[in-house]
Amino acid sequence: MKTGASPFQKSAEPSVERAFCQMIRSAFLILAIAAFAPLQAVADPPTAHLPMAFEATIARGDTLDSVLGHAGIPGAVRAEAALALSGVYDLTDLRPGHRIEWTAASGDPAALTRLSLFVEDGVEIALSFDGPIAAQRLDPPVRETDRRETLTLDGTLYDALMARKAPERFAVDLTALLAGQVDFRRDLKGGETFALVWQEDQLPDGSIAGEPRLSYARLELADRVLELVATEAAGPVIVFEDGEAVQRSAAPILGARLSSVFGRRNHPVLGGVRMHTGIDYAAPVGTEVSATGAGRVVFAGTIRGYGTTIDIDHGGGVVTRYAHLSEIAEDVRVGTRVKAGDEIGAVGATGLVSGPNLHYEVRVDGRPVDPKDQDALPEQEIASAEDLNALAAWRSETGFMPANDGERG
Repeated sequence: MKTGASPFQKSAEPSVERAFCQMIRSAFLILAIAAFAPLQAVADPPTAHLPMAFEATIARGDTLDSVLGHAGIPGAVRAEAALALSGVYDLTDLRPGHRIEWTAASGDPAALTRLSLFVEDGVEIALSFDGPIAAQRLDPPVRETDRRETLTLDGTLYDALMARKAPERFAVDLTALLAGQVDFRRDLKGGETFALVWQEDQLPDGSIAGEPRLSYARLELADRVLELVATEAAGPVIVFEDGEAVQRSAAPILGARLSSVFGRRNHPVLGGVRMHTGIDYAAPVGTEVSATGAGRVVFAGTIRGYGTTIDIDHGGGVVTRYAHLSEIAEDVRVGTRVKAGDEIGAVGATGLVSGPNLHYEVRVDGRPVDPKDQDALPEQEIASAEDLNALAAWRSETGFMPANDGERG
């Protein structure tokens, strides 16, 4: 008798095969998911396309191009950014301490999205890369504040100003403006009253923007009272002695350090002891230079040793010289008439100099004299009604009651 497969066996075989195939397919699917899931997470994390921020501080010798170049930003991008920035800011004015901030998509140095320069006085020069590169100057809001100080001098004027957190540049400016009336080393014995009024622009963080502006100063000596009145921030200053206007002049440069005085000295370039025929003010290239008194320009050009130079004839044989300039003001030429305080040029480093400075010289009948000599410049314009009104107003506001103007001594 022939034995055959049971009906149960015939019907079970396809079910086993199907179950086995499904198990194999499930295993492959699990392996595929396990293999590809980590690759997907590494290739596309949630922050992969967010911009990354960078910043750098300008150091001595740095330029915008060198800083961005060291950061790996391509030359073509750097050139395009510099061209856009130059439309609103002179990149040669970058100084140590200025900051650069920029962002790049996915950290790619070539994919800049924004770049900003933070320069003097809280000013931001911003570049946007959304579409054509565009530069914008963003000036912070400033608040003009009045400052008034009345103090007793127990040491130097500089120390007194620093103790009250007054601008240290006023120590230089006031010394130059009052040089003809007072010797700050000999005439100050201690105990003198000094009053000062000025304006300054304050930024939101409390820091000061720009240069302070002197309005009034008073020095009460034992035998006389000296006062300064400036009715315009950049204009001339009137010097009063016991209420009488004795001088209308402007310092040749404001906020500069007196680096060399009149007399014999070791020459900084040629060496050896030589006569220094003026006084030098150390200041950055481009600092404004002003005429110290009214007169007519008799020379505007280059003189060997002096570099770019302007000579002004004030009459009576008196000529003032302004040397080592970087440039001469556009409207200043031989024959031009100027007033005290008029801008005539800018500080430079032309001629025989070791660094940028203004050489200021006074010549009487062709002979150099000490510019601090009170008789070096002839008496010129007297005080206007506006100047006299300002004097009275500042006296009142600072609580000064003059005893007998014009009768001290």
